[in-house]
Amino acid sequence: MNDMTNRELQTTLDALREAWRNGDGHAFAQWCTGDVDFINLLGMHVKGRPAVAALHDKIFHGPYAGSTVTFEIESIRTIAPNAVLAIVPSRLDIPSGPVQGIVLSVASVLAVRDGGRWKLANFHNTRREATQRDHLSIMQEAIED
Repeated sequence: MNDMTNRELQTTLDALREAWRNGDGHAFAQWCTGDVDFINLLGMHVKGRPAVAALHDKIFHGPYAGSTVTFEIESIRTIAPNAVLAIVPSRLDIPSGPVQGIVLSVASVLAVRDGGRWKLANFHNTRREATQRDHLSIMQEAIED
């Protein structure tokens, strides 16, 4: 994979990080395709940009309020001229609340070119570990409310 594609995809991931830091689900979803398939840490699948925005707004103003996330590209490969598959580890730092602590995860990301930038067509996140023992059950309750 060329360095240019790596930098461009990292730009997308950095924009997601900033939207997360700002607690802005709409801005987060703008880096997704209109028909994105998004699977979160709990295995919940939402489809489409509006659903991604709503899900993130809910967690940004609930259990993940004030949290920050970082994304790093571990590997990337070309699937088609305008599509790449990346393995993207992340670190979520939650300063307070019911799931306070650090959550490490890794995502499989299918990104497609949309104009001059990469957008997420598929994001499938898997938890590696969490510092809060009841993290998954707390998050499940928060999202179902």
